[in-house]
Amino acid sequence: MNAFWVGARTWARIIRRRYIVRILMAVLVGLIAFYATIFYFMMPVFELRSVSAWDSVYWTVNRLSTTGELPPELMYTSTPVEALSIIIQVSGLAFIFAVFPLAIIPALERRISGAPTPVGSMRDHTIVFGFSPVVESLVNELAAAAYPFVVVDGSLDTVRRLQERGLAAIHAEPTDDEAMTLAQAAQAKNIIANREDEEDNAKIVLSAASQSPAAIYALVDDLAHAHYFRYAGAEQVLSPKHLLGTYLAQKAASSWQDELYGASELLAGYYLVELPVYPGSPFDGLRLKEARIPERTGTDLIGIWHRGKLEVEPGPQSRISVENVLVAVGTHEQLLSLQQLTFTVEVPEHTVKRHYVIAGFGDVGRAVKQVLDKRGIESKIIDPRAKDGEYIQGDATDEEVLKEAGIEEASTLIVASHLDRDNIFTTLVARRLNPDLHILARANSRATTDHLYQAGADFVFSLSTIAGQMLAEMLMGDGVITLAEGLKIMTAEAGPNMVGRTIGSLHIRSRTGCTVVGCIETGKHICSNPGPEHEIRDDSHLIVMGSTAQIKDFKKRF
Repeated sequence: MNAFWVGARTWARIIRRRYIVRILMAVLVGLIAFYATIFYFMMPVFELRSVSAWDSVYWTVNRLSTTGELPPELMYTSTPVEALSIIIQVSGLAFIFAVFPLAIIPALERRISGAPTPVGSMRDHTIVFGFSPVVESLVNELAAAAYPFVVVDGSLDTVRRLQERGLAAIHAEPTDDEAMTLAQAAQAKNIIANREDEEDNAKIVLSAASQSPAAIYALVDDLAHAHYFRYAGAEQVLSPKHLLGTYLAQKAASSWQDELYGASELLAGYYLVELPVYPGSPFDGLRLKEARIPERTGTDLIGIWHRGKLEVEPGPQSRISVENVLVAVGTHEQLLSLQQLTFTVEVPEHTVKRHYVIAGFGDVGRAVKQVLDKRGIESKIIDPRAKDGEYIQGDATDEEVLKEAGIEEASTLIVASHLDRDNIFTTLVARRLNPDLHILARANSRATTDHLYQAGADFVFSLSTIAGQMLAEMLMGDGVITLAEGLKIMTAEAGPNMVGRTIGSLHIRSRTGCTVVGCIETGKHICSNPGPEHEIRDDSHLIVMGSTAQIKDFKKRF
């Protein structure tokens, strides 16, 4: 019984805060309809004349608002109608006195003080306690996919900005118990604790575990303390820096063993993988028609990376060089065949370049190192701070330090410092020392991305953007693959409204912004970059590329 009253008081508070204006408007409409109906039937009986339904509504609103004058045809003299008029006018006065203190005055106070408006009813949503650049990237992904969420933050300016963008946000201290109630934690699907202070994060996890059946995630800076949050009830403990490091390693590592690393499954038995072209590869310097990749390997190219820019739908004249990364689709065996042809062929005029250099050995660099070690890929570490283990202590912006790490013989450089300035200079110097080097760089601020590309990076990854995108994929689990920042790829089974039609007749690009970069016909073959005349069959699966919003629009339409 006590739990019942606690729940009743909770819902009463929510109703009082969120729904009072809607409730009062519904009551007003109901009163008008009720009194207008009574007046409509009373007039023929007591005044011996009929009125229209519209006149009845007009008379009721006139009496309810106590505005005074009435047209002659709506005047009345009988006692019953006069009594009805008095009741309506008293109801009107009572309603006005209720509206102002319960709705109008609080709304004006919120407007004057700039306080944010409450959110509506939610269910199966994600609650994020605490705003940050990672959360900004996360909510952009969720909003583009129309996935329900609400952000709870103690900064009034932050909540205002989110609400001005049309995003659900609540102004409350994330560690307060009331925040859980306001965010409707009992109906949530996921809860994310994202506070810089670990004690605050632990309080949020404990409170969520006691009040909600939702899956609880804790975002932390140091994974060494992950077990404390699991004790508190967190289902997963994640570090944005570790997520970025893992992602960097997946992008960078092409195993020298007979396996594919970093491949993403598009469809049962079919994979997408990005393969760097190394110096001495038989493809280096060839055009696609000369490389004959489909004939030699059975795979199809859906794109070629040129120093951070993706060439979609590459044609026969597209040239392959050591600065390129091939985006290919095929079966496991086919892609292995292609991978072997992207490696260095050991001929006298070429030096085998296989080891990696990691510049910066903080949280991101350590995550990269762990992945490379698991794959048996040799790597050398550069860091200016004293560290345990084998590494080169020095500044990675120094030519001599880079040479000591073997940068001129390296295949790949991963620039992972927490200082954007150092990352830019390291990239610039390394590119001059080794023009064939594959460089993947960390950007701690989005404004640095262009500078890193200008310095010579092949790929640049923003910490906040990549971590937010990876977290969004974990939450939504929609099978969409992040190819790069703001660029997604997915496989879609042909729907009934597509079968028997050509790609051109569907106008997919003009209607959604997405590009069809491939078509897999189950048990048959892969057609890369199908033309507008390609007919879609009932066993076709389209490989579609676009932004999060474009992918969402494609799903909605097709």
